[in-house]
Amino acid sequence: MSTQAVHSIAPRTARPAKAVAKTADFKGALVRAQAPFVPATRPAASPGSVAMAARGGDATFRNRIAAQESAGAGWAARNAASGAIGRYQMLPVALRDIGWQGADGGWTERAAALGVRSEAEFLANPAAQEAAMSQYLQRTERQLAANGALGAAGRTVTATDGQPLAITQAGLVAAAHRRGAGTVARWLDHRTRTPDAPLPEPTRAAFASVERRLRDFAGTSVAARPGAGALPA
Repeated sequence: MSTQAVHSIAPRTARPAKAVAKTADFKGALVRAQAPFVPATRPAASPGSVAMAARGGDATFRNRIAAQESAGAGWAARNAASGAIGRYQMLPVALRDIGWQGADGGWTERAAALGVRSEAEFLANPAAQEAAMSQYLQRTERQLAANGALGAAGRTVTATDGQPLAITQAGLVAAAHRRGAGTVARWLDHRTRTPDAPLPEPTRAAFASVERRLRDFAGTSVAARPGAGALPA
């Protein structure tokens, strides 16, 4: 035992509330910064708040999608040949993927919660279309993350026309919106691993579509997902 005199230790004074809060904020920020990328899920929003939120955040991205998909025809746009509907020309398979339609083509309770029980109601409801788009974009980003394509954001590859092509998150999501996340992953694999491998014409056309989207959306952001809600598995 030490020969030094034993003395009483004064009780520790409580740290000021502001100091505790700052420490907690710093620790929380550090944890968030070190956490791996996980596509966010958001609580469901009311139709009114969805419509308002969609005008900010990734509004430029959505406007470009609408311009290319529905040629500015608006919320009531319908493609009789493909069955795509609305401002963002959502296909029946996309509506099934987000749980808004069943296998029989009927509208589900998920859609009904936002006032949609028929195609006509969907076309007449901009807020519902924004909510559906939010959920579809989020699902698309999750698929791109799962197949590894999202990790290529920030890289530059040589496109099929021999020109350099910058890969961005917005470009990847936009390309997947048009061609599907699987096609985007196959394009990326071809351009980074087997760029000289021959391509059948249908695949070449699909890859050219992916590259057009990547170029068209290279300067936009798709950071916001207003009103996405929980997605079906």
